[in-house]
Amino acid sequence: MKRLAINVLSMLLTLGIGLSVHALRSRDVRGQLPDRETEEYSVYSDLINSLYSNDANLLLIANETIPTYQHRDETTEKEFIKSHMPAATTKETFEDYKLVAGQTRSLANRFAVRKYLLISNEEAKSYFEVSPPRITLREKYPNSTGRITMFSRVAFNRSMNEALVYAWAYCGGECGGGGYYLLRKENGVWTVKDKKLWVS
Repeated sequence: MKRLAINVLSMLLTLGIGLSVHALRSRDVRGQLPDRETEEYSVYSDLINSLYSNDANLLLIANETIPTYQHRDETTEKEFIKSHMPAATTKETFEDYKLVAGQTRSLANRFAVRKYLLISNEEAKSYFEVSPPRITLREKYPNSTGRITMFSRVAFNRSMNEALVYAWAYCGGECGGGGYYLLRKENGVWTVKDKKLWVS
């Protein structure tokens, strides 16, 4: 009886140690993935640096992300993918995009880029109503690029080495352009691998 009790106790102890080790390993694996918010700013920053690398003027960025996806039925989703998504986008990243792209989020001064200024979305929208908006922008921000850049939230695959983001630059009147950028992380830097753009 005493031996049976010792065997049961030994088995329970072994099981407990095994479960603890498994939990620690699972936490270590999760801990290897970067913080999502930090990684979003890395995507924004690396994309900005690739788009405006030779422009020394002040970059104006709207301080809140814009919602860019609201399709719910299968037909419109297929049409949306065909007409808007970069061809190399994986299903995993697109599924995450569907979850986050309808959201808005306030942006902070966490961009690792050259000179920039966050302006409110209300101010950004006000330039749509003024004609010609580009002159108004240049008057208020004479050292700026004359464009206001807006972003969606960033979608990721589970490994967080692929990202999808919508970026749009408005420069007044019917002047603007943007689209969807697919980026992959290589040697610690997010690099554009595919895109689907529009210009007006």
